[in-house]
This record gives sequence, structure tokens and C-alpha cells, in this order.
Amino acid sequence: MGYTTVRISVEDKERLKRIAKKLGKSLSETLSYAIDVAERESDRVRGDVDSVLQTLKFGKDIGKTNAEKVDEYLYGGSN
Repeated sequence: MGYTTVRISVEDKERLKRIAKKLGKSLSETLSYAIDVAERESDRVRGDVDSVLQTLKFGKDIGKTNAEKVDEYLYGGSN
């Protein structure tokens, strides 16, 4: 196995150290684990994430709601 040097921010290194401590692993093992998790999770994502994030700008707080009235909230009336 070969090795290389990776530059990360000081903040990310501190985060990695905290995770490594929780997992009882070295920084190198923890980074490898984090990459594995990120790879698996990114493979699960379907669709265009940027499009979803763009739609959030149209969202607004409608206050307290009742989940049983979801059709009314979405379609303007109940069945």
C-alpha cells in the first residue's frame, strides 16, 4: 500500500481527532472510515441534490401544523 500527504483545515483535523477518539482508531484509520461512509452514502443519493436545495429558498414557516391535514396544506383542501 502506498501513502501520500493530504492537506486539510485545522478545524477538520480537530473534527477528525474527535471522531478518532470516539472510534478508538488512528487518524489514518478514521479518515479511511469517513471516506468509506461518504462513498456509501453518496451512492445512495438519487436525483439532483442541487435542484432539491434550490427549492428550499421557496419554503416558508407556516407555523404549527397538524400532520393529519397534510392534503389540505399541500393541495388547498381536504378530500
